Amino acid sequence: MNLLPRPYHVPLATPFWSGKTFRAIVRCLLSGQVIVGPDLAELKSWITQELDVQDAILCGSGSLALELALRSCDVKSGDEVVVPAFCCTSIISPILAVGAYPLLADVGDDLNLTAATVEPALSKKTRAIIVPHLFGNPAEIDSIIDLTRGRDIQVIDDAAQALGASLDGGKLGTFGDAGILSFGNEKVCSGLGGGVFVPRHQEVLERGAEFALAAADFSAALRRLSSTLIWHRWRRWSVPLHEALSDSAATDPQSLPAQYRKESMSNLNAAVASSLMKSLQDNLAARRLRVRAYQGLLGNERLILVPHRAGSACLTQVIRIIPKYPGHDPASDLIASLRGAGFEVQGSYMPIHLLAPYRQLAVRSFPRAEKMWMNLIELPCEPDVTLEHVEQIASVVKQTIRCS
Repeated sequence: MNLLPRPYHVPLATPFWSGKTFRAIVRCLLSGQVIVGPDLAELKSWITQELDVQDAILCGSGSLALELALRSCDVKSGDEVVVPAFCCTSIISPILAVGAYPLLADVGDDLNLTAATVEPALSKKTRAIIVPHLFGNPAEIDSIIDLTRGRDIQVIDDAAQALGASLDGGKLGTFGDAGILSFGNEKVCSGLGGGVFVPRHQEVLERGAEFALAAADFSAALRRLSSTLIWHRWRRWSVPLHEALSDSAATDPQSLPAQYRKESMSNLNAAVASSLMKSLQDNLAARRLRVRAYQGLLGNERLILVPHRAGSACLTQVIRIIPKYPGHDPASDLIASLRGAGFEVQGSYMPIHLLAPYRQLAVRSFPRAEKMWMNLIELPCEPDVTLEHVEQIASVVKQTIRCS
């Protein structure tokens, strides 16, 4: 009798690493260039060339990059910062760190902020708007920028999930007054963590240069390497084993995000990120191909594919399952079916104001976010997911919907 847990055919968001990535890791470890080394300058060069920008500041995390963006945009205590109600909770901590107040806005049909959803949230205290491009899909950031004309409101282009994506020929991360990128888990270039602050104007650049970051911690960098290898790169085996030995492998959605370290990016993290930048175009092409495959295979009156705009990085393909009746939960049934078939998928974000730590942010209702979130499922688009896998996933989706 085989007591070993069955691995997933397709684990969740496995980093797209090549031999170059592992060689970069070994080189840093053997040379002792874990914290300081030439890979930091190389990554900075890759970023400035890719985005065609003057400068970029490498940080220990995307959250720290966002805090630097807020501080460089002169967001201070008592100011309001507009963010989407439907988003990762890690967007809140940097706002609180500068003493500002997060003000939630509803999202559009594509799950991103729009000018129409942002405008009701603006007030005399609004100092900044953070515009994430969820799932790699470009938000209407140009229209939101137009909305702020003549007002003392800064727009921060949060391209953490959309590295390499573009909007009308402009690279995401370069719109507005400042931008950010991320090499964290479940990103387009999923590395060992780290973020990038992209100042867009000289004044913002000068303010950003004022903030001295501590050096990365050696032991923390090595812990992050082992954690990423075990729980993300080797996830196909590690997570089923963990599930077999414990009640659940899931993270409590009510828990606060982990506190981020206020330090520079390590050379080890930069080495991994640089290797991923070299394969960025192949990465994007593969993701877009998988989104087109889902679009050709799925879609009916009970299943809606959240559309990707032209230029999307196609981080993942989100689908929305329409319940048959009140209280019906087809999304949970579908997640169970896909996991049972060997595909580790997940639902999507719970709106921020519905989470216990942030219920005080519910100053108004957010009808679209509140209506849609329970019926969403994120389907994988990583390059390691084969087109045969996409067909198998689509088959399970259609069969489960027919039977639910």
